[in-house]
Amino acid sequence: MKVDLWLAKLDEVPEEDGRDLAREEMERADRFVRPELKMRFLKRRSILRKLLSEYLDIKPNEIVINQTILGKPYVENPKAQIFFNISHSKDCVLYGFSNESEVGVDIEFLDEEIEAELISNHFFASEEISLIQNSKGKLKSEAFFRLWCIKEAYIKLVGKGLTFPLDQVLVKDTMEKPRLEIPAVTNDQPFESLSCIYSNWLPNFGIGVVVQGNHLEIEYKQYRG
Repeated sequence: MKVDLWLAKLDEVPEEDGRDLAREEMERADRFVRPELKMRFLKRRSILRKLLSEYLDIKPNEIVINQTILGKPYVENPKAQIFFNISHSKDCVLYGFSNESEVGVDIEFLDEEIEAELISNHFFASEEISLIQNSKGKLKSEAFFRLWCIKEAYIKLVGKGLTFPLDQVLVKDTMEKPRLEIPAVTNDQPFESLSCIYSNWLPNFGIGVVVQGNHLEIEYKQYRG
């Protein structure tokens, strides 16, 4: 399964006026009190539409973007099959696109001061908690983010949001080739097979990608406006 990963650094992207956005998107933008947050939203959504227009051969302002009841975005009646997902952290936005299968992506700033054990005790499976507890120094936060990014990417893949219990998403072999195990007891595994990767493509950030199917192939791309 091939996935295009696009990275945009919003501080390096020209300002947007929202001319390509739908009325609902502009209404959301206007709800931001701080101008810099409004501009980041305008940039994120404008970039999404510009990238989608390349895959679908449609003008950005003609694309109809809808979302599920739990907030997973999708294109309404696309001219060609396209699956996409978005994640952002700090000034960085990650876009994942595939014309073959559903995709989930997550990007996180690697905060070495993260309270890894405290958070893992609430959201991780016992096997993963042991991994965090047995990791020392910088390796503790690194192990935490490898787990967290892949879990988040899976949650976004299935479109369940945080209604899906993270401790039921078990990430195995995190330091080599990670794989996912979703216990059958959850009765909530919509895909027969899954592939995932964790990447440090961008310094100081962790990236998780999960797709339906086997043999995940990633092409990394930089958006420059």
